[in-house]
Amino acid sequence: MKRSSLKTLAATSTLLVALGAPLGATASAAAPAPSSTANAATSASDSATGATAPGPEARALLAKARAALGVQARARKARLDTRVGLDHDPSRARLLAAIDPDAYECGPTVVDRWVDRQLASFTAQDRVILSILSVYDIPTYDALFFGSDENPAYALRDGKALTTSFRTLQRFWDVRGDDIDLMAMHGSMLLDAPRVSRTYQMLYGLPRAAADELAALLVDYLRAPRFEGGDHPLFTLNALAFTTFGQEIGPGRTISDRIVMGDGILRAYRELGYGDVAPQMILAHEYGHHVQFELGMTTPSTGESPETTRRAELHADASSAYYLSHPRGEGTQWRRARRFLPVYGTIGDCQFASNGHHGTPNQRLRAGTWAYELQQAARPKDKVLPAATFRDLFDARLPTIVAPDRP
Repeated sequence: MKRSSLKTLAATSTLLVALGAPLGATASAAAPAPSSTANAATSASDSATGATAPGPEARALLAKARAALGVQARARKARLDTRVGLDHDPSRARLLAAIDPDAYECGPTVVDRWVDRQLASFTAQDRVILSILSVYDIPTYDALFFGSDENPAYALRDGKALTTSFRTLQRFWDVRGDDIDLMAMHGSMLLDAPRVSRTYQMLYGLPRAAADELAALLVDYLRAPRFEGGDHPLFTLNALAFTTFGQEIGPGRTISDRIVMGDGILRAYRELGYGDVAPQMILAHEYGHHVQFELGMTTPSTGESPETTRRAELHADASSAYYLSHPRGEGTQWRRARRFLPVYGTIGDCQFASNGHHGTPNQRLRAGTWAYELQQAARPKDKVLPAATFRDLFDARLPTIVAPDRP
């Protein structure tokens, strides 16, 4: 999804249409020029920690990556990222974040600072390798393309509470939800060379032999203790809703609707002191995107713009808060609501010109607060608004939610 490090934690709606290149396409062997992302990350880290020459293991990995991931391969992945709505390299996002201080309050949040602390565990060399090799993307695409709620490899860790909330959400909203699979992405898959290889084949159109070789080198590199057995939280600092709108992703191949929860995003909020409420909040936000799919708020022809993405994200925030506070949802009381409402403010961004703009921290807090107050004022309190009615009420309120913080 298009996001800053804050949007990493802000679950997004995503869609996939047929790939522009056939799944079996062979990548060009042309070596890509160093990316601006890699240069920026290297420069930023060098200034803070000092550069060191890459060791032989890193040199071999970079050489193989530059040989395998040529222009055609990178273009293929870029098309897929755009269609899925995925852009989640937190180092790039933090370096390129843009704000408009004249109208909106967009200072760093606790999540921003948490992400920066996690990034500090990576060297300049690591940041280049992780970016060029798409390490931040691999667990996400592995779950999207190959995951199943029936496969133990994608089972939620300590997922009983989330599974219960998921079943409640399916009953709560009056749209179809029985076709959604709930699963996890685990960074530990980054040490499973066959899974990394098949993901590279899908993303880049690499021949199997080339993907196998690249995957083996990457797995060896990621065995270093600082990567925590692949479970470093930045590798799965994500959660998303996914649909293909019934379209095939390749000849005869389809993917079910799904919600994917990253271990990293759950760990982040747990370490920030929101572990008692953030998992349900994030899940309800993602489910809100599936409500949007069913209502036609997001379709293959909708297109992506800062405005459309912001509307979708803020609506999902509001849907989440409404569900959490409703007696037929989580039934959250005010004492606990005071903990979950500030969470919305931790996951905004100020990239106003980006197609992945999710709304500022204050806008996201306003969306959640509005929905909570809507439920509190409802009579009778146990009535659940139809999803379409809730959407219409939200759209009527949206201009106030997105109003500038300052004149």
